[in-house]
Amino acid sequence: MPPPRRRPPRSGVAGCGTAWRARELDPAAYEAIVKLSREVIERVAWEIVPELAETIIREQLERVLAQRSK
Repeated sequence: MPPPRRRPPRSGVAGCGTAWRARELDPAAYEAIVKLSREVIERVAWEIVPELAETIIREQLERVLAQRSK
């Protein structure tokens, strides 16, 4: 019987597999990753949230105006 096939790692860290944990990092490396992650998340949020908010506001405004015209 052949050995079971290994699934690819899910951790998102190339070559580290699912056993990778943040506690295994050097504290300075951990802080750098946290800082970079926060910056990327904030940048994406500032790009997406205003567009999403505008879409929601426009849809609500159209709905209110359509109700008023009835």
